[in-house]
Amino acid sequence: MGRKNICIIGVGQIGSRHLQALKAIKTPLEIWVADQSKNSLKTAKERYESMNTSGGEHVLHYQNELPKNSVFDIAIIATTSGPRADITKRLLKNNKVKYLILEKILFQNKNDYAEIEKLLAKHKVKTWVNCPMRMMPFYAGLKNEFDDKKITYLLYGNQSGLATDLIHHVDFIYFLIGSSDLKTDTWLLDKKLKDSKRKGYSETTGSLSVFFENGSQLIVRCDDKDQSPKIIEIFDEEKRYTIFESQGKALVSRTPDWKLEELKFDLPYQSQLTTTLVRDLFSRGKCDLPTYKESAKLHLQTFEPIRKYFKLKYYPFT
Repeated sequence: MGRKNICIIGVGQIGSRHLQALKAIKTPLEIWVADQSKNSLKTAKERYESMNTSGGEHVLHYQNELPKNSVFDIAIIATTSGPRADITKRLLKNNKVKYLILEKILFQNKNDYAEIEKLLAKHKVKTWVNCPMRMMPFYAGLKNEFDDKKITYLLYGNQSGLATDLIHHVDFIYFLIGSSDLKTDTWLLDKKLKDSKRKGYSETTGSLSVFFENGSQLIVRCDDKDQSPKIIEIFDEEKRYTIFESQGKALVSRTPDWKLEELKFDLPYQSQLTTTLVRDLFSRGKCDLPTYKESAKLHLQTFEPIRKYFKLKYYPFT
């Protein structure tokens, strides 16, 4: 079997974890790693080499420039949102790509969503967006509990930013209930944006609600000075899950007596999830992430009201 060709563009915090995951792939790979930062390339290489997993005999290339004149079985664009649309265009202009994985938040400009969709169709690139809660066994198992139900979903705590984390939970609710038409209510957001931990980007605080067509509701609360861990509550008329991600446990109660039961779980890291993702693409030609078309629709319905609330010309989030 010949080598499969994979490229990862952007190997910061998330991109380097995608790279680590490739070490466990049994199929021999030729891996092209591109990032403008020499420090990021150095750290990514160190993280890759630190993995104790054993896979095929892979060949790696680390470079500052985007690849050209290549045919890639899989490409992963894990940059921040600002340059991602331009990088996607340049990658597809100069290379042939079979499968593409894009990080979220997808793009900063509304017009890029339709433009990139047309480009992906033109080049016949099957594309997914990395909102991986639905890939995690514990969360995926909740599909059986809440499928097609009207649910209330509460997210609070400040371990990750409101805007940064939001699309993960919007996508997960869509996965659970199958309803992709939604309305975002912004009136309880704080009036000012704050600086993100990623330079050049912003974050939001306050409260935000998302209403889904089937009557389900997402409520997110993120206080500026709150340092409490993230807690997720999901409930309908018959059951309630209170999920403590940082502790790897959930409290579950059900009708009729609502007696509390404790469940324990492990959430896989990105350095494990991408191994599964790549194996699925090689074996099935598809994966369990949302498609580009699904995710782009959710992105726009979620972030357009936030953009208008702050009177912005673009989405300053990543």
